[in-house]
Amino acid sequence: MSGCRHPAVAWKGVVEWPDERSARPVESPMPAGAVQAAVGAVREFVRTNPRRLFSGCEHPEDGLNVSLFTGPTPGLYYVLLDPDFERCAGPRRRILDGWFFYAVTPQGDVVAESPGPPDEGTLTEPPQAPPPAPEAPANDAGPGGEQRSTGGTTTE
Repeated sequence: MSGCRHPAVAWKGVVEWPDERSARPVESPMPAGAVQAAVGAVREFVRTNPRRLFSGCEHPEDGLNVSLFTGPTPGLYYVLLDPDFERCAGPRRRILDGWFFYAVTPQGDVVAESPGPPDEGTLTEPPQAPPPAPEAPANDAGPGGEQRSTGGTTTE
């Protein structure tokens, strides 16, 4: 047993990622669980990135901005990390992706990282039934050779 904290129990459930409507910013004063969630996400980011990314930083966390949200999945915080190395020596922007989004328990256990926005070429919804065939233009002849009209007045 380490201190007062019980060993982490694996979080069970499906993570539903928030969108613009369901994401609610965590405001100050904030619950301690929100702070723990932020710390867990920062630790995960530092652990999974090369040390050279943080060169010029006194501490790796100096290169990160943090935003906290609640959302559609009860019992989780959503932590948005924006790498911004303005507080470090060297280039300010070092990562092309721009941000990292984690689902984290109030105990600081990261349960998922957002896959990011869908690619432009990737379907986000199941395909719909094909649209009905368009009507033939007004001047096309029908199957029996007669003129078709899509409306309006026809003159001969």
